[in-house]
Amino acid sequence: MENKALASLEIAIVFCLLFLVALPCIAVASEDETLDIYGNANEDDIIDMRDLTFTARMILRLEDETELADANYDGRISVADMTQIGLIILGRESKLTLVDSVDRIVTVNKPVERIVTHLHIIPEAIKIVGAEDRVVGRQAGIDEILFPTMSKLPVTSGITSSMGWDIYYEEVFELDPDIFITAYHPAPGFEDVVVATLEPDIPVVCLNFGDPATMVEDIRKLRYVLNTEEKGEEFIAFYEGVVNDITEKTAGLSEDDKPRVFMKTPGWTPEQLCTYNNEMPIAIYLFPITGAINVAGDWPGPPGGWIPDVDPEMVIDANPDTVVAQIWPVFYPSPFGYGIDDASVAKETRDQIMAMDAFAGGDAVLNDRVYLYHCDFMTTPRCVVGIAYWAKWFHPTLFSDLDPQDIHQQYLSDFLDIDYDLDEHGVFVYPEP
Repeated sequence: MENKALASLEIAIVFCLLFLVALPCIAVASEDETLDIYGNANEDDIIDMRDLTFTARMILRLEDETELADANYDGRISVADMTQIGLIILGRESKLTLVDSVDRIVTVNKPVERIVTHLHIIPEAIKIVGAEDRVVGRQAGIDEILFPTMSKLPVTSGITSSMGWDIYYEEVFELDPDIFITAYHPAPGFEDVVVATLEPDIPVVCLNFGDPATMVEDIRKLRYVLNTEEKGEEFIAFYEGVVNDITEKTAGLSEDDKPRVFMKTPGWTPEQLCTYNNEMPIAIYLFPITGAINVAGDWPGPPGGWIPDVDPEMVIDANPDTVVAQIWPVFYPSPFGYGIDDASVAKETRDQIMAMDAFAGGDAVLNDRVYLYHCDFMTTPRCVVGIAYWAKWFHPTLFSDLDPQDIHQQYLSDFLDIDYDLDEHGVFVYPEP
């Protein structure tokens, strides 16, 4: 049956070549719409029959060649690439080559049946696309409420810190996975330790499901790697629906209508004052969507956009009218989580932040516009919930009909497939809109 399907595909490709001379030119998508998988010949956001057509026209010298048209990644554009594109469309390819989130070109053998995950955001993305049953190893400390099955799997890495990756390589090799999936983490040793140790035996793929700016692209890459089109595209439609609805409303705001916001990001202690300037992709993405101005947007800092030691005087001089604080429970008496029902610690944490020299006496405190949220609402696929909370806090009238908790509930029920009632349990933001 498989040989018959391949023969039919090859016949279809021959007919494509015979008739494509008369077809009009197909535009190549702009860079920010490109799905970086080899086989995406026309460089748009998906691989479909248009890529097959576009590659045929390249072979006939009717289009300029694109790098991603080299679907089988052999260094040349040929009919073999059309065959590979057809197989990708059908979900029948034996290997797939993609560019991951750290710009590494990685080839993965298919099908992927055994996955070792690293960092807590990867199990979440894999569960979203419906491939939880293929995970065989995971990081320590993942949430047992969100991941009742995966939390019982063998532990293959510890809690990664800024000092290193803390991967248990012997355990990884014993599990014999088809792939090791991680996310970008600004710690030394990724290329010269992690990749050097695991590859070529185990392909290492880095996908940043903690970055809202690339969420759709990375979920789509994952669903191509795992052949889970239906669930992957279902989540993308949900995510884009929420974000696009918010963006459409904030697009008409004048600069005067936008709050001037200071984003307090996690530090190594609760008292540390950190933020993102506009070199950080997440800041470039979040503030325009939610209709706000980043008061630290042009502040100087080290490369990467994270400013770990902000001078309190800079915040006092800027006098933001709104403060949003991302709370990292690892470094605090945890105020937020699925196992917490009492908001008293969240209130105490907010009081401590409002009492900091940088904020006390400022407009944000005086006008009671200091908001706290769980860090996972910006550093996992649950950022779709965090974006909704930001919009609701910043523009309560404009978003009077927006219910972030409903979005959160749909996410948990439809994509993480857990029986959890947000009306009964959990504290994730403070104060609630």
